[in-house]
Amino acid sequence: MQPNTPPVISRSVLLKTRNSVFLTFFLCGFMLACWAGRIPLVMTMLNINTSQMGILLLCMAAGSIIALILAGWITSHFVNAMTLCGGGGLFSGGLLITGLSVHYGSYPLAGAGLFVAGLGFSAVDVAMNLEGSRVERLMKRTIMPRLHAFFSLGTVAGALLAAGLQFVSIPFTPPFLTLAVLTLLGLIACSRRYLPAEYTRAATTHDGASGEKANPFAAWLEPRTLLIGFIVLTASLVEGAAFDWLALGVVTGFGTGAAAPAEWLGSLSLALFVTGMTSMRWFGGALIDRYGRVAILRLCMLLGITGLLIFGLAPSYHIAILGIICWGLGSALAFPMGMSAASDEPSNAGARIAVVAALGYCSMLAGPPVLGFIAHATGVRSALLMLVLPLILSFFLLPVMKPPAQKQAQAERISG
Repeated sequence: MQPNTPPVISRSVLLKTRNSVFLTFFLCGFMLACWAGRIPLVMTMLNINTSQMGILLLCMAAGSIIALILAGWITSHFVNAMTLCGGGGLFSGGLLITGLSVHYGSYPLAGAGLFVAGLGFSAVDVAMNLEGSRVERLMKRTIMPRLHAFFSLGTVAGALLAAGLQFVSIPFTPPFLTLAVLTLLGLIACSRRYLPAEYTRAATTHDGASGEKANPFAAWLEPRTLLIGFIVLTASLVEGAAFDWLALGVVTGFGTGAAAPAEWLGSLSLALFVTGMTSMRWFGGALIDRYGRVAILRLCMLLGITGLLIFGLAPSYHIAILGIICWGLGSALAFPMGMSAASDEPSNAGARIAVVAALGYCSMLAGPPVLGFIAHATGVRSALLMLVLPLILSFFLLPVMKPPAQKQAQAERISG
């Protein structure tokens, strides 16, 4: 074996690693939904209003963004298994602090706990996406969309559990603390199946330009990374807008009074969106392997644009249903494939993933509130139509998502 050549990974080891990454995504989605699903009860226990709850959520968002800024340095100094364990400890530990603070009625301590949980979640997020990209490269097939589908399945499972606990009036603290501990144990178990440290170090050096460590903050100045980040930013904005405004847009946008759709149709519409998005993520990898990353992403962008136009302009809810499904299908692949594209070059891949994720999460957090201000003046459906503009721009930027090796081969064919 040549120096710095990655050791050969057997298929059985690779499959175990893949399954562990699947479980990591599921656990993260599950625990986040367990928290989000009990927010109404948390507000009651802390005796706070929606503005104060918003501040608590901003504490978690602030922790997430700070961790994403530092994630490049973290992944360049620690292997993924260590990052996952450390991030998992902060994530679960922060949620434990939050659960206890809610139980004892401490609003400031709840904010501190959510800040710590946000730090940990972003560290876990970068670690699992980076590990997924390495497994994807070794398997020579696209799995990143299905990884994100497992996150979506985790959120569904967590939301259902939270609803069940709420329905039977089980107190908040005991199950929440138990789930936080079990999540940490699950993440630690997953880390034991991540790729060996000698592989990840050798692979980065072998595939990179040199044996020297790259500057983890240099990724913020790379044009390709920033363009990928813009595409992911747009996708996150479109996805976040659906979660925050789709249900309200259905209820208020197709009539008033007795003619308005029932509130349960708003919830059903969001379920249709999530079903479409999860389905595309589950099957999208095979489509990408067959037809190419850029071609399928173009199809998704067109579906997203078409879906938003139908939803925003449809004269009736029955027609808008088609738009909602297209919107969900079109929102599915840009974020996970942005993670894949950011890690096409293994050297400094963790830093690039952190940049792309930071742009995406900032958009998901800040975009929907801005849309809310616009919706106050124009109506929800009209405000959502504005998302078509960044989608069109992203459509023309999609060639940057092409793997560098494909670009080089294409250039050689043209020059030849």
